[in-house]
Amino acid sequence: MDRARANRRISRLLIPVIVLATASACSNEFERQFAEAEQLRAAAAAAGSEWLETGKLLEQARGEAARDNMEAAHALVGKARFQAEAAIKQAEHEAEAWTGRVVR
Repeated sequence: MDRARANRRISRLLIPVIVLATASACSNEFERQFAEAEQLRAAAAAAGSEWLETGKLLEQARGEAARDNMEAAHALVGKARFQAEAAIKQAEHEAEAWTGRVVR
């Protein structure tokens, strides 16, 4: 009985530590994903092909993270990353495809 009580006491002490460590890991992962999405957005902007909503999605993701709604923050960063990657591919495609549309 004393061993069970000791285990419960240890569990009560460890759970907050585990929760804080998990929250910190989620936050670090969010920051990494956010930085990657921001770099892709900047690359799309440099190519002259940034989509209008990408920056707004990143701003919304930062706001959700500030409100500790990490699920929504990750989803928004994922959408922003997708848009940035698509914009880069679009710029690459247009760099080659325009020659076929020129009247000769």
